[in-house]
Amino acid sequence: MPPLSLIGRDAELEVLTAALAESAAGHAATIFLTGEAGVGKTRLATSLADAASRQGFSVARGQAFAVELGVPYAIFTDALLPLLRGLDPGALTVLTRGATGDLAAVLPSLFAAAPPTGAAADEAKARTFWSVAQLIGRLCARRPLLLVLDNLQWADDASMALLHFLARQAHAGAIDGHLMILAAHADDDRDVASPLSTAERSLVSVGAARSIRLSPLSREQTTALLAHTFEAPPATVRDLAAAVHDWTRGNPFFIDETLKSLIEAQQIQRLDGTWTGLARPDRWQGATLTPSRSVSDVVLSRAVRLTEFARALLDASAVLGGRVRASVLRAIGAVPEPALLDALDELCRGQWMVEITDTGDVADTSYDFSHPLVRSALYDALGRARARAMHDRISAAFEHLYAANALAHADELAFHHTRAERGPGDLRALRYLVAAGRQAIARHADAAATEYLEPALRAIERSGERAATTREHLDVLVLLARARQRLGEIDVARVLWQRAFDDAKAAGDSREAAAIARRIGLIAAAANAHAEAIARYDAGLSLLASESEGEPVVLLHLARADALHAIGRREEALTDAHTALAIATRLDKRSLLARAHRALLLLHTWSGPSERAKMHGEQAAALAAESGDASLEWSVHRAMAVHAGLTGDTPRIAHHLKETRRLAEETRSPVLQLWTADVEIEYLGGIGEWQAALAISDWAIPAARALGQRTLLPRLLVWTGLVHRGLGDLAHARSLIEEAWALSGATDERELRGDVPALDVHALVPAHTGMAGYLMTAGENERALAIGEAGLALADRAGYVAWGIYRLLPFIIETALYLEDYERAKTHNARLRRDAVAMGHPLGLAWADTTDALLTLLTGDPAEAVPLLRSARLALEQASFVFDAARLRRLIARALSAAGDTPAAARELQEAHAIFERLGAARELRTTREELRAIGARVPPKRGGSGEGALSSRELEIARLVAARKSNKEIGTALDISSRTVSTHLSNIFTKLGVTSRGELADRMREHGPTTSSDV
Repeated sequence: MPPLSLIGRDAELEVLTAALAESAAGHAATIFLTGEAGVGKTRLATSLADAASRQGFSVARGQAFAVELGVPYAIFTDALLPLLRGLDPGALTVLTRGATGDLAAVLPSLFAAAPPTGAAADEAKARTFWSVAQLIGRLCARRPLLLVLDNLQWADDASMALLHFLARQAHAGAIDGHLMILAAHADDDRDVASPLSTAERSLVSVGAARSIRLSPLSREQTTALLAHTFEAPPATVRDLAAAVHDWTRGNPFFIDETLKSLIEAQQIQRLDGTWTGLARPDRWQGATLTPSRSVSDVVLSRAVRLTEFARALLDASAVLGGRVRASVLRAIGAVPEPALLDALDELCRGQWMVEITDTGDVADTSYDFSHPLVRSALYDALGRARARAMHDRISAAFEHLYAANALAHADELAFHHTRAERGPGDLRALRYLVAAGRQAIARHADAAATEYLEPALRAIERSGERAATTREHLDVLVLLARARQRLGEIDVARVLWQRAFDDAKAAGDSREAAAIARRIGLIAAAANAHAEAIARYDAGLSLLASESEGEPVVLLHLARADALHAIGRREEALTDAHTALAIATRLDKRSLLARAHRALLLLHTWSGPSERAKMHGEQAAALAAESGDASLEWSVHRAMAVHAGLTGDTPRIAHHLKETRRLAEETRSPVLQLWTADVEIEYLGGIGEWQAALAISDWAIPAARALGQRTLLPRLLVWTGLVHRGLGDLAHARSLIEEAWALSGATDERELRGDVPALDVHALVPAHTGMAGYLMTAGENERALAIGEAGLALADRAGYVAWGIYRLLPFIIETALYLEDYERAKTHNARLRRDAVAMGHPLGLAWADTTDALLTLLTGDPAEAVPLLRSARLALEQASFVFDAARLRRLIARALSAAGDTPAAARELQEAHAIFERLGAARELRTTREELRAIGARVPPKRGGSGEGALSSRELEIARLVAARKSNKEIGTALDISSRTVSTHLSNIFTKLGVTSRGELADRMREHGPTTSSDV
């Protein structure tokens, strides 16, 4: 039987080859190729892979198997392993960049897993995802890559999540764009709520993927296929083709199997080098075909012609499922050893199975079915009783084969043991189910873990023993709760945690019960249910009443302090933090001491005294460094960066931000990087480095959504929205700030009155701040004032003075001035000055001076206001708040103009114009130009720097360093920004200048030698 040609797929091939060309040019593409089973997806993917290889692409092909649904990341392992095994160790080291521990979850046979770090599950999983994305990006940078993922309908959930992440990052430009992903899957009776369906819809909806559905062949296409395959005139095969099409409905796999059956029955033969239909050589008759009810009948009718040993080997392979190794076939003893190779040769010759040559193991050949439907038909034909017996025999053979290493193959053994259906007393199956679940959780394959742990839990509870008090039952409950929680099934996880808590209490295990109570409390706190969280922590502490000095007690007190702090119960939070500090001091454990001092640093940061916050921060930093816990050290430096930012200490915030970035990258934790981004975006937005702030928010906001960071996300949205407000893009600002408003819980009017349980103040107050700032700029001053004062009331109720000083009070005062409510402005300004003095907050004092100057301008002598305004402007410039200082220049110009000094007013406006132009503050720039015209002064010409296609000052710095052949890491060090931020800036630079590589950019810079952004 000659291989079938690719007939009737011209349109689909055109789309695929166009996508391949896009990828070759650096524009990543992801395409889902769908259709009924057997319609020709694999054949089309193979054709594209051949074309890609001819064009210089690397090709990685992975295939999912129905029997491997519980093996996490299996399809990616299948695809990437042969490609990476072919590299020399040096190249592999360069590609992995120290991330082998994270990559081990996807490539366990290539890399050793990293030791546990104590990181949260979502952090570890996200770290694995980023490491795989970066590895693929580096592969693409060396050579364009086509990643083919076939039979995706059988892929495990972890693989689907990773595919979604990769496609989205490639589309966003976060990894090298020389990547094409072809994801093929059957769509017969597909669950619309499945992870595959959800991922495909999501990627298509955001433009990160396209979907192509293959239809069966038409009657004319079937005729063309037979004519081409058998090198016969269309008229000769037309009758047979019509019969074949009618019975196969144009499905290429069914056509293939039907033709094989006709050849094996000798109804079509090759005589003297020419194919012929024996009934009538010049016109092959459709009457010679005897249609049956299903393709399974065709497969089985062919199978009866196999020799005894070949059929036995084929059935055993169907039970093993998917790809099988020769060593395994020997181990299970399906056929006598002398007959094994002959039987394999017979199966390969008959196109039942194909030999896999790219597994990297030359000593152990692997084999796969020619099509999944062949395996399915054979397995179904075995019947339940025979299949159970074969699974039983295979599981025993595997235990003997793997011997002492059996638990390392727990997933494989669990599959066969459970299908042997020995009943609830099968302790061997239970052993492997629990081990496989534990291994899946360790690899962050949480959906796969539930597939093992759910039947394990049922088996324990059906065993008739006192399951509710057994350690094994508790262990399985804890594992399953962790898996469900990681999957975002919080309600299910809470029920399981509660059952585990009850089990632990019944077993008298107070420490375990207290640890579980803390876990349940953390879930509640993450959902903004802080009152419930506190109740859980109280329950945990009561269980440890006899163990008042242990580490679990310290952790519970600190968790309760965090919850109390979040809802503004400051004094109680201080009591818990001091209690934790006292116990940690007696235990003399550096990490616990650092955590306690950090809690006190945060409490005093928001409510004062500032010097006490600084003192606790310095102690926490020293202790965290001694502990060797990078995550803990990160959390201290981040808290100190927040404190420095709130007090306007620019040198300190720069130092602590640098340390925070370093430690976040060292831990390779996306969550820590996100919380670092929170401080960076807010700080950069405040000092006018808006492009840098937006470059960070471009990846941080989607990542925060993906990782479910409910408290952090509103803050990121607000800081980014305020940047867009400064740029004059009010539509974008409104969209972001309204989302933050809803996510924070601020939409609940009762919350504004304070008569419901408090939500997280550190999300609510920023949401009020952002909304007040946006509404003021949009001219909705009365609503802005109301929301600003409501936000201030929330901060006051919590005792967090710093929130009012930093942005909220300045917004309220400015709005009151717009409304000409000068008495209200004076009242709020007096409070601002008082709080700023108490907190030691120089930026707050600068804002207070600004208000005094504005009140003098608006209600007194403009000439007297000029020195006050200039002094306030200088204070803002010293704090690096260049945007607000430039706005003051406009007011200084107004005062000078009113006092009759037009030339000086023009100079102030021209200085402001230059700053707004550099920042890209379009709204302020327009106003400044109008004011220059109003006083008859020269209006500077518009420069390219404020328009599309020009580089910002930061982008220009980066472009120059690229021209000097500096790496992203070197550029980041030189400019005190992260490598990821450099990469985002470069993407923007490439787009603006129309270049596609660092070399092109360097040539452009050397040729044109720009000195300002407008020159570019």
